[in-house]
Amino acid sequence: MPTVLVDRMLQSWPVDSVALDNESAAVQATNYVLDLGHRRIGTISGPAHISTGAERLAGFMKSLAARGITPDPKHVRHGDYREDVAYSVTREVLALPEPPTALYVANNMMLIGAMRAITEAGFRCPADISVVSTDDLPWATAFRPRLTTVRQPVREMGLEAVRLLVDRITRPSDEPARRLVLPPTLIVGIPAPQYLL
Repeated sequence: MPTVLVDRMLQSWPVDSVALDNESAAVQATNYVLDLGHRRIGTISGPAHISTGAERLAGFMKSLAARGITPDPKHVRHGDYREDVAYSVTREVLALPEPPTALYVANNMMLIGAMRAITEAGFRCPADISVVSTDDLPWATAFRPRLTTVRQPVREMGLEAVRLLVDRITRPSDEPARRLVLPPTLIVGIPAPQYLL
């Protein structure tokens, strides 16, 4: 049966796929807060066994390594792409004696939980902690200040997936699976102040 995977890769199932360049998305997000002067940066990552989670965590680590920074293991948490889990682990991170001054949240559902935890803990964003995430959202403008996010080209991903699927249906072949990886775009909200250590 012709199949196209969207936003996920399965190594065990070689079929056509369309995905975001997740590693690049995390690099862009992490570089943004690094460029603001942050050095204590944490992440609420997705599940390591899912391609998007693994790739975004790899991008976060790659960005820090390029600047000679080793993240505090206590600042690296897995939120399992769930709001409730992200809320809990963000509360734990913020309660540390030296919490991160910036946080990269790997998807929109976890962002909701992380922002709730930040607010309830009495932290102000971006005065006390800068937050950047992957997945731009229609309701992101409701946050004050406007959040900085890395946008997925969702419409383009959908169009490419349909094109690949129609092509497989109309011209069946045994050619190898095609993988399209589309670039992310950093969307800066209200510019955060430079963080002085």
